[in-house]
Amino acid sequence: MVEDLDKILALAERFEYSPFMVKQIMKNFPQDYVTVLKAFAQPAPETIRINTLKITPKELKARLEAKGFKLTPVDWLDYAFHVDSSQSRHTLGATHEYLKGLYYIQSLGSMIPVHLLYPKPGDQVLDMCAAPGSKTTQIAQYMQNQGQIVAVDIKHSRLSSLISNLRRMDVRNAIVFAYDATKLYIQQLGKFRPNKILLDAPCTGSGIIRQDPSVKRVKNDSKIQRLRQQQKQLLKAGLKLLTKGGTLVYSTCSFHYQENEMLIAEVVKDVKNVEIIEPQENIGVPGFSEVENLEFGYDMLKTRRLTPHLHNTDAFFCCILRKN
Repeated sequence: MVEDLDKILALAERFEYSPFMVKQIMKNFPQDYVTVLKAFAQPAPETIRINTLKITPKELKARLEAKGFKLTPVDWLDYAFHVDSSQSRHTLGATHEYLKGLYYIQSLGSMIPVHLLYPKPGDQVLDMCAAPGSKTTQIAQYMQNQGQIVAVDIKHSRLSSLISNLRRMDVRNAIVFAYDATKLYIQQLGKFRPNKILLDAPCTGSGIIRQDPSVKRVKNDSKIQRLRQQQKQLLKAGLKLLTKGGTLVYSTCSFHYQENEMLIAEVVKDVKNVEIIEPQENIGVPGFSEVENLEFGYDMLKTRRLTPHLHNTDAFFCCILRKN
């Protein structure tokens, strides 16, 4: 319709987006699209994750506040803080405490997938797309360095940052190697049998516009379609490797339903022995059971979304899957 096109073009000019990206936001957030566009225009808050392998949250809070930082706790993650650096002469990513691995600078949304996976000491955990290591180091923190992590990344060039972060954060229970996780099979893993898998899938990054404004100017869905195939291959490969009764968390930093609810619905239909599990904690908002005329099923209400206009974090999608 001409009226809709005029609205799309006006919003694209106002917020400096491509018409395609405005249309995508309107599809995903039909009631709140202007609020979402305004939220993406605001600077992202600084958040850190305390490395409890090395220090307690209370101790680190005192040390950083002595340097002029103001730390506000996240009430549902006791190791996470919002940070106000405006009164400090120090840079958050260059303090002695940071270099010693006492904390990791990480968006709040990015911390959710591992929290939903909730690995425990003694678990065997596969991180399928591990570099640069924010979530791998968080997994080790939950496991208290007990059990085993296999951290895989397809790009050999990214392993140096992964290994550097593992060392800085004092992770001692991880094995790292460069490999295409879609081609992993159980015999390659020896005695390692993952009862928990994290698939933080490669995605369009549409949810991190505040960190990468270039995403605003994407002109078509070619990248979405290309990545959907890779995401589906990775998810099916992960579910094959997962032990019976085990859980896999699939996550993206994208708001596109094509990479999230639609993809999960397709995979669950293809892989018969898998079910979606609802998180025990009240985190985020339910995923979409439908978008426009597309129906994904009521099970998608068990998935979770975080959005900048509701949670003041990057847009994230998470889904817990259990293999029966």
